[in-house]
Amino acid sequence: MACANPLPFFPKMATTASANPIRAITAAGNDDEDPDLISPLSDCILTTILSLLPLPVAGRTQVLSHRWRRLWPSAPLHLLDSHLPVPASSLSAAMSRILASHCGSAVRFHLLVARPSASDFDSWLRSLAAKTLQELVLRPPSDEILPLPPSFLAFRSLRTAELTNCRLPEHGAGGGKVNFPHLGELTLRLASVPSSAALHALLVGCPELASLSLDRVFGCRALRVRSWSLRSLTVSVSLTRRRVQEGGGAELEHLVVEDAPALERLLAHDINWGPSINVVRAPRLQMLGYLGIGIPELQLGSALFRSMCAVRLGAELRCVRTLALEMAEPQLKPVADFLKCFPCLETLYVMSHMVVPQSMRILNHEMDDDRIECLHHHLKKVVLKGYRGQKHEMQLASFLVRHASVLQVLKFLCANVCSAKWLTNQKRQLQVDSRASLGAQFVFEKFSKSYIRFLKPASNISLVDPFDT
Repeated sequence: MACANPLPFFPKMATTASANPIRAITAAGNDDEDPDLISPLSDCILTTILSLLPLPVAGRTQVLSHRWRRLWPSAPLHLLDSHLPVPASSLSAAMSRILASHCGSAVRFHLLVARPSASDFDSWLRSLAAKTLQELVLRPPSDEILPLPPSFLAFRSLRTAELTNCRLPEHGAGGGKVNFPHLGELTLRLASVPSSAALHALLVGCPELASLSLDRVFGCRALRVRSWSLRSLTVSVSLTRRRVQEGGGAELEHLVVEDAPALERLLAHDINWGPSINVVRAPRLQMLGYLGIGIPELQLGSALFRSMCAVRLGAELRCVRTLALEMAEPQLKPVADFLKCFPCLETLYVMSHMVVPQSMRILNHEMDDDRIECLHHHLKKVVLKGYRGQKHEMQLASFLVRHASVLQVLKFLCANVCSAKWLTNQKRQLQVDSRASLGAQFVFEKFSKSYIRFLKPASNISLVDPFDT
């Protein structure tokens, strides 16, 4: 079926050969010394090349010849509304025409600027589902939440989805069933779900989901995670107690990792008020944090903490290699209690709060003399973020210096000015000459971003260490 010419979608653009690099190359075929290397390529290769070009540039190649005129409409589509050189008021109409004229598959669709009507948006999603879309990013520019129509459930080819300020459709609405068989990465940010059951149904319908990020999701108070494929789980709630979105319900209060045999990372960021976390079964969990005093209750196997205070200790999570803690004021006793739960821990991060909420009380315990396995055999790297050299911080650092037998580096990311006099005094009080690990290095650096948990997207599984700044 012939496709309409989409050139009108790119107004006020040069359509001459000199404005297009592909035209310049093909025109070179007139020169005997510079043969045409483009025309002999197959349509399959050319459409792949076109799919890698910005959409306006790819569209302009149709002026080259009759052959090029049919290539762009069948090339894999990368439609990013922020890349279209048209006024915001005309974006929706332009995108509707592009989707109607394009005959090929769709790779990416990003909605960042356009404000489509409900009917246009539903039509776009139906068209993209038919084009076997792989990557969907919805970040509507308006503060008003964007309802996803039931046609959203028609996607079967999605591999990556980021839904910001969107409301998910009710499970089964319009006869739709949640089934995203290839979805590997899902981010819900400032999103709203109809109910806990709807969110559970969504996760059940993603059998290949490897990375899940829940960043301020409303409408689900409790979530039980059961997934054979999930490798990374990131959770974030609002910074204040006001955790009810207008018309969207309350935020997550209880997270239970019930059965996640492939889970490697459980990451929490911007958590000052919860949720409570219970890890029942995650035999491959390697990375955990930030765990903070704002989490009302934390259960890790048989170990139980309430607001960072150990209620019951257990050393069952031998798989965890990296742990990050966040405290109003880092202190020895609670940190040591956590170390007892992770016998094979290799890397420890401890972050100090820039601001201490009134509801967060300062802990003050004396350290006992119990043997901590990871200190003697595994702990190699410790990073103290927001370090100021205060009493409790000094006690923690000194304890690590004296007892971490295989420590390789102790890094202080300092929140104050690291003057030469201050550094000399710190090293003297830490008694670095009496360190348990003779090869340990002590590094002091100025760090002005101690309020930031992750400088890079924590849900990115390719990051070796998301805590490392």
